[in-house]
Amino acid sequence: MFPVFALTSPPLTLKGLSAENAPIEVRLTRDEIASFPQESVTTSMPWVNDKATFSGVNLQALLNHYHLKPGTIHLTALNKFTAELHWQDMKKYQPVLAIRRNDEWMRVRDYGPFWLIFALDTHPDLIDKGFLEKMVWQINEINVVP
Repeated sequence: MFPVFALTSPPLTLKGLSAENAPIEVRLTRDEIASFPQESVTTSMPWVNDKATFSGVNLQALLNHYHLKPGTIHLTALNKFTAELHWQDMKKYQPVLAIRRNDEWMRVRDYGPFWLIFALDTHPDLIDKGFLEKMVWQINEINVVP
């Protein structure tokens, strides 16, 4: 585990299977995530004052880039908190794996370096559907299980 005061952000590990059932495991730095096409979501949420703009890579685009076989997406945070996201919900709501908030890099102590963000203002029904718990911050592993 990385200490909060670490100078470099902890990496993100992606795991899953290919279409041929070969295991895939990739470790990505924040800079590597930043090299993907970036999307922005401006939304309000319980953890921030007023609205904030989050930018990062579209989660579906990231998983498709590494050819991960669709399945249940298991999100794990640095503190071992876990949540599950169904592939069809990811496709429908298009969450962003954010690395910046209001154009600033997110540090571990600011919910970063990776925070899964849904557009709650666009889809307010997500709050009633339990999606707040799926908005995992300080993500360090995403494991897709077919």
